[in-house]
Amino acid sequence: MNATQADSPLSIPNIRRFIAFRILFNARFYYPVFTILFLDFGLTLEQFAILNSAWAASIVLLEVPSGALADTIGRRNLVIASAVIMIVEMLLLCLAPIGEMPLVFYLFLANRILSGAAEAAASGADEALAYDTLKDLGREKSWGRVLETQMRFRSIAFIVAMSLGALIYDAERLNQLLGFIGLEFEIATETAVRLPLILTLAL
Repeated sequence: MNATQADSPLSIPNIRRFIAFRILFNARFYYPVFTILFLDFGLTLEQFAILNSAWAASIVLLEVPSGALADTIGRRNLVIASAVIMIVEMLLLCLAPIGEMPLVFYLFLANRILSGAAEAAASGADEALAYDTLKDLGREKSWGRVLETQMRFRSIAFIVAMSLGALIYDAERLNQLLGFIGLEFEIATETAVRLPLILTLAL
């Protein structure tokens, strides 16, 4: 390892984990088709509004308790908990049976509440954990560089996820692409609807 690499904050494991967490937590392939996805599962616009109000409310209501929880169990454990919650919330959507009401609504409601809980748990805890690592090493001045690096990589990942998510959601366009590259099988529309969710869960 040369001097430049050793001086880079990216050489610190906790900093690399912080950046990776930010990238994976925010790279949601379903964002470009967010509203359409809800409607294609059989939800109404009114239900969509209710669900996202529940999401916003859960973030607000859990923000302060999550801070207290960080003091109790530690920021690292809280960040891990937020990642686990995200996996569960995505799994609920992947398993939701399209069009089967009211089950779909309740699964999406659980997803929105868990999503808000994950946001509240991760909010500030990941940054504080990374900053404390730099502080312990006497390298607080590198914090601006760390934030700049994570923002750059997060933006790239977000653009890729948005573009790919929009592409694979359209079964017709996806099948045309598969045919173009010589693959002789078709993706059903119901499967294509789930692909952005499955990719997000896989990350």
